[in-house]
Amino acid sequence: MTATKEKVEFLTGPQVRERYQKSHVTMWRWVRDPALNFPQPIKINRLNYWRLADLESWENAQVDKNAA
Repeated sequence: MTATKEKVEFLTGPQVRERYQKSHVTMWRWVRDPALNFPQPIKINRLNYWRLADLESWENAQVDKNAA
C-alpha cells in the first residue's frame, strides 16, 4: 500500500508581496493584525514562506466576508 504525498507549494515573501501588490511593511502589519486573520508564515533559515493553500483559503474567506 502506497501513500500519496500531496505536493505543498510555498511562496516566498517577495512572491506574496507581488501577489497582493503590497509593501514589506504592509505584509508585516497584516501578519500581526489578529482581526485580519492573515496566514502566518513558516520560518525556514530566518526567511518567511507561506503555503499557497493557506493564502488561497484566506482569499476565499475575504470574498465570502465581503459578499455578506
